[in-house]
Amino acid sequence: MLADAIAAERFRLLRDRTALFWGFVFAPLAGLALSVGGDLFMHRLFHRALPGAPLDLGGKILSAVSGATSPFTALFLLIGAAAILAGDYRWETWRLVTPRNGRGRILLAKLMVFGEALAWSLGLIIICAVLAGLVGAAVNGMTLVAPAAGGAYLGHLAAALIIVWLQLMIFAAVAACVAVVARSPMGAVVAGVLVMVGQSIAASLYRMDPAPSVKALLLPAYASDQMRAFVLAPAGLRPDGQAAALGLLFSLAWLAGLSAVAVTVFRRQDLTRE
Repeated sequence: MLADAIAAERFRLLRDRTALFWGFVFAPLAGLALSVGGDLFMHRLFHRALPGAPLDLGGKILSAVSGATSPFTALFLLIGAAAILAGDYRWETWRLVTPRNGRGRILLAKLMVFGEALAWSLGLIIICAVLAGLVGAAVNGMTLVAPAAGGAYLGHLAAALIIVWLQLMIFAAVAACVAVVARSPMGAVVAGVLVMVGQSIAASLYRMDPAPSVKALLLPAYASDQMRAFVLAPAGLRPDGQAAALGLLFSLAWLAGLSAVAVTVFRRQDLTRE
């Protein structure tokens, strides 16, 4: 049963405190430390506050969520993905795991558990962004400004979280394919980082074009940009939703296709020595 496989993989991840910390907790805490450290440094350097200056806490949270796709954060998330997806190759425990459930269900369960841990990590990023905003406002004497439309802002935040989650899940699916083929956690991390950086560079070139093309929307980073531009824009200035819809369709196709490739290869793999 898939539910049993998910429960087993969740249990294993919770007991692997090293992978849990470095993969899903360290990057948000590092972002908090850098933000607070920067505020304290600037305050000490200039010996002055900014009394009454506004601090957009909502914008800070959205910026932190979007920053989860940065190479620094994504690197640690890929470390967590490799520990979940390829840890059995490293410890040669596949022979103990596969007799208890179907191979396809086991690999899908690993991807789902990573997706669950990723969601919790994004939630931690939001908490750290709020704390960083509160500390920055206190240090610099700034005034916190809440979003004007609370309900609309929550919708924008939820949409941004889903878009970032989907983009990072695509990289996890890439890591799953490489982990199965290379049978190596390090290979999954390196390949995931290279794919992420390469398609981000390619997407930056397409951003110069005035109109989105189908070729550009095939890149997850560019598709995510188009989706965020659509859902976060004010109602009167919202662009045409065709590019965002195509970007969502292509992103879901990438996730489903890469997951299917990983499962297919894994089902045919010889694990007698793993």
